[in-house]
Amino acid sequence: MNLKIIKLLIFTIALFTEVKAQEIVWNSPSKDALDSMPLSGSLGAGANIWVQDGAIWLYLAHNGAYDENGKLLKLGCVKLIPENINLDSNGFIQSLDPQTGTITISKGNFSMSIWFSNETLIIETANSFKHKFEVAYGIWRDNQKFDINDSGFVWYHKNKEYAKDVVLMAEKQGIPENSVCDVTTNRVFGGALAVKEGLHKVTKSDVKWQLWEGYLWTGVTMPRSKHLIVVSLIASMNSNENTWQKKAKTFFNDRFRESAKKSELAKWNEFWKRSYININSDAVPTNDGYLVSQNYNLFRYMLACNRNGEFPLLFNGGIFTTDVAYDRITGMTYSFKKREGQEFPDFRRWWGTHFMSQNQRWMGWPTIAAGDVDMLKPTLEFYRKRELTARARAKTNNAEGVVYPEPMDVWGLCSVKPLPNGFCGSKHLTYHFSVMLEIGWMALQARNTMGLDITEHLEWIKGTVMFYDSFYRNETKKRTGSELDKDGMLNIYPSNALELLSGATNPIEVVCGLKRVTEGLLEIDEIKGSDREQLIEIKKHLPEIPIGERSGVKVVKEAKSFEGIHNKWEPIEMYSFWPYRYFGITQPETLKLARNTWDNIPKNRIRCINEDYSWMANVVNVSALARPEESKRRVIYKLANNKMPQARFPAFFGPGHDWIPDHNWGGSGMTGLQEMLIAPEVKESNGKIYLFPSWPKDWDVEFKLHTAENTIVECIYKNGEIKKLKVFPEIRKKDVIVCN
Repeated sequence: MNLKIIKLLIFTIALFTEVKAQEIVWNSPSKDALDSMPLSGSLGAGANIWVQDGAIWLYLAHNGAYDENGKLLKLGCVKLIPENINLDSNGFIQSLDPQTGTITISKGNFSMSIWFSNETLIIETANSFKHKFEVAYGIWRDNQKFDINDSGFVWYHKNKEYAKDVVLMAEKQGIPENSVCDVTTNRVFGGALAVKEGLHKVTKSDVKWQLWEGYLWTGVTMPRSKHLIVVSLIASMNSNENTWQKKAKTFFNDRFRESAKKSELAKWNEFWKRSYININSDAVPTNDGYLVSQNYNLFRYMLACNRNGEFPLLFNGGIFTTDVAYDRITGMTYSFKKREGQEFPDFRRWWGTHFMSQNQRWMGWPTIAAGDVDMLKPTLEFYRKRELTARARAKTNNAEGVVYPEPMDVWGLCSVKPLPNGFCGSKHLTYHFSVMLEIGWMALQARNTMGLDITEHLEWIKGTVMFYDSFYRNETKKRTGSELDKDGMLNIYPSNALELLSGATNPIEVVCGLKRVTEGLLEIDEIKGSDREQLIEIKKHLPEIPIGERSGVKVVKEAKSFEGIHNKWEPIEMYSFWPYRYFGITQPETLKLARNTWDNIPKNRIRCINEDYSWMANVVNVSALARPEESKRRVIYKLANNKMPQARFPAFFGPGHDWIPDHNWGGSGMTGLQEMLIAPEVKESNGKIYLFPSWPKDWDVEFKLHTAENTIVECIYKNGEIKKLKVFPEIRKKDVIVCN
């Protein structure tokens, strides 16, 4: 090893200093499932865990547990009752250590440690005297098989026994059978519970637990001072349930289990070294800034359950949904009405929208600055694996490339009022395709920031541009006889502008997205030959970003023109600030234009810039305007969760528009906090890095984040001054501009 490499390793080790995520400690049991604590595994596995009425409760979950109807379901409930141990009395402790991915429950001499090895849940207990455990599994659905054995039991659901005709669904939307992405028909999900010393006297009965009624299987362990219970969670295509119990029992071997624990600790250690944000670390735990970064870290921990997962987490609850009593939700900013099915842990609001693209983007954006490649991949893979479906949809509409509708189900089909051409029948969504451009831009930014190899994604990303060019050339020719407008530019009409406008021409987020994605693709050497020539030609004809006047000042407009207005939540002009960065702090000469635009949003849409809950992106938007005090106020509401907390765990945001824990609330908040700290200029090389573009001087912070051109920035800011700044590679330090 040469001296240069040794120096690089030393510098890298020094750069990757360890900062601990805050431990959450409860000193009393919980009221119900809403007051549960999340335990993250990986590959999509996780559990809600809480202690109630002297028992330890677990809602088991896997992000691959999609049934034949395309709905994500829980895997059931496990309840553990320790004999002669009172968990409701003084001295009770339940804690989550995100640093190690472990939940600990203790009372006196009794202790329980719960952790995941990938998709397998390990429960280890110790006590000063021998005692039994009553071990019970409950489920509120009746379409599940159950097998009992000497070690415990196995339960499973096979979609093919209740199969839905996915091919017929697709054909009704103009998608032929050979383009269908059937990820459900042969899917099997469930679990295997194994007790090391065996489970005895297993009986079945009806049960009413929490808010639901269902079926219960109960057994008893042998009396021991130490117990080991292992639960393997499974959700995959063509899985063989007969192998699940054997997988669980491999953890009975002490050496194997210790090796698995060591591996998990190493994974969590690597995870927390990738990036961090810690605000006011020396302050009391009720300090607003302290809470903001605490909950940022906790929500990132929750997202980590899906490291290298098969599907993206759902925006409306992820895998940590619970049954929620109607009277438990109070004072939220969006009307909370009792809904059918709410008594079941599977329930989530906006279930029928499935993967609503504009919401789902918040599962991807915060992973880039955090350096979480393994948590971004499920979002990108969702689009890549449904490319054939998207390409067939484009062909049905006489267009080239690919087109993904705004509301998509797990198969990549339109999930809301689908039309025979595969588009959505709701007027405010029919021509809303712009999020596919944004996900393409996300992939390009991940390549630029984390060095992600996106070679296998280039076809569908290029296809999004090809669709807009070919589809709107055809539409314009139908009306005018010419493919382009009178100025020789692409005329994007009829279009939606997010959910705000219908009958729009050249909506802002579409124009910005097309420009950025086309430019980004042309920077990639793998784009060659006719592909490159085609993109160069398309770029020549892309329309200008719509600019106009309001209240006598120059502003960015929502579109060149439009015919109808719908959901007025959308500060759509801000897409030009972020994620596309045409205006705002990263282009200082445009800052006045950006601020004028924000300050002159039309009165009928003014509500959209006054709200910060759920998916609202206004922390991000204000950060692009370099307004530190407003960013501070908004990010406190977004992440501190100390105004109207609805659940006991501080990163269970919501429900807001959607459900609890609201994942697009947490994701948009994380991204906003990152943008307050660091904002990169979009440039092929030597782009400026704007440090503290919207950071309040009275907040101390230590952070490590990833930014453009595969750069890592580590900084300590205290008492209004930078005390330490490390940039890797060091050559990028010259590009840093300190704004604070």
